[in-house]
Amino acid sequence: MDGYPVNLILTVAIASATLFLGFLPTKKIRPEFFARETLWAALGWLIVAVLSPPAILHYPLILGVLCLAAWWQFREDNLFKAKMWLTLASALGISVGVILILAVTPRANPPGIPLLNETLLLSSIYLGGVIIGLAYVCFALTQGANVKSGISHSMVYRHVVLLQILALTRAAVLLGSCYYSDIGLKPRPTGSPYHPSHFLLAYGPRLELLLLGLAVVFLPALAFLAKRAAHFSSRVQPIRILIAVCAVGFLAEILARLLAL
Repeated sequence: MDGYPVNLILTVAIASATLFLGFLPTKKIRPEFFARETLWAALGWLIVAVLSPPAILHYPLILGVLCLAAWWQFREDNLFKAKMWLTLASALGISVGVILILAVTPRANPPGIPLLNETLLLSSIYLGGVIIGLAYVCFALTQGANVKSGISHSMVYRHVVLLQILALTRAAVLLGSCYYSDIGLKPRPTGSPYHPSHFLLAYGPRLELLLLGLAVVFLPALAFLAKRAAHFSSRVQPIRILIAVCAVGFLAEILARLLAL
């Protein structure tokens, strides 16, 4: 199944989320939190496998098995082994997982573009997915923040601050990609047969404006609101704002990948 660009976005987001989970202190946070989130990651890799072409669908399944191994070790309270499995799944997902999707989907990384454009494109792919993954981790931490779980309010706040920094960086990279992009949406010749891609040719400028609004304005604004909510009171939990960050970030990434920005 050709589930591009959703499979690419989910790959970076899931790998990023498990990477951030791997950096959380197991001495403070109860293993039940890690076990639950690792199980969700395994389910996420199953969804990526369903959306992937047959040539590479086995790879996200392998990553899902690695997450299941980490989940089992967390359940058994073998924290070191669990972190090792989780780190392995994260590293392979963020590197080989992304490369395989780009390799079997030529339109994801158009050949022959200048090095600067390619660098900005790859930066855009990674930053967009990392924001979604980190927003989910912030959401999970906020939900589980209490004395019994070991998740402190300051821990949530630090991650939300990082989310805002990444959102601003994503906006800068997107603006640079739009400025330097030479992919360009060209109108189809008069009389040429219709193709579904002509939708982008006709509505590309409007989609670009929508993308800029989502990624350059709304994402940093939502991240700022989440930081404010996390800073002023632990009772004002930014759960809904973080869900909005995930949703807006996902929509922005779909538009960015369709426009190859």
